Amino acid sequence: MVWYPGAMAEATGVAGVFLMMLGVDVILGPCITLIIFNPAKKELKRDMAIVLLVQIVALLYGMHAVFIARPVYAVFNSDRFDLVFANDLDEAKLAQVGNTRFKTPPMLGPEVIAARRPETTKERNKILFSAIAGGDDLPQMPQYYVPYVELRSQVLQRLQPIDALRQLNQKDAKKVDTLLLKYGKEIAYLPLRGKVRDLTVIVKRSTAEVLEINDLAPW
Repeated sequence: MVWYPGAMAEATGVAGVFLMMLGVDVILGPCITLIIFNPAKKELKRDMAIVLLVQIVALLYGMHAVFIARPVYAVFNSDRFDLVFANDLDEAKLAQVGNTRFKTPPMLGPEVIAARRPETTKERNKILFSAIAGGDDLPQMPQYYVPYVELRSQVLQRLQPIDALRQLNQKDAKKVDTLLLKYGKEIAYLPLRGKVRDLTVIVKRSTAEVLEINDLAPW
C-alpha cells in the first residue's frame, strides 16, 4: 500500500512475489511446524528454529525483491506517462543527474514528474536508436527529468476526453461515472504504460493536476 499504492500492483506484476511471501510465511511455515511438532523430540527446538529462520529469510528476500522493483516515478513523456522502477535507475545513470531532486529515487510511492526531450538532434537520435534496440527510452534517463509543472502546457495539449475513456471501458462505465461524480466534468485522461498492465491517469483539465491513477483501460 506504500510502495505499490492503488492499482500499481496490477501494473507492475508484483502480485506473484506477494503470493510467494504469503505462501512461505503464512502457509508453509505453519504446515511444516505441524508436521515436525512433537514434544518428545530432543531436536524440537532446533527444528523450530530452522523453520523460523526459513520464514524470516523468505520474508526478507521477498521484501527486498519488492523494494528494488518498486515504481518510483510516473514520468510524463510526450503523450503519455511511463512507470519507471527503482531498478531502472542504477548509480551510473543517477550520477549524470544535475538536479539534486532526482539524484535519489523516492522511497514512499511513485512521484509524478516529466522528462524533457533534449534540444540537439544528436541526443534525440541517440535516445531513439536506444529505444528501437530495446534499450532505455527517455523515461529511463534521469538526466532529462524535470518537475511535472514545467511541462504542464504540453500535458494540457495532449489530454484525451473522458468520453473516449468511456468508450474504451463500456463494461466499466460506472467507474467513469464515479470519477465524474468525484471530480466533476472538468477532467480528462492520459495513458500510463506499466510493466504488465497499462493504467489511466485522471487529470484536471484546467491545471493538468494529476488527480488519481485508475485501473481503467487507456487504449
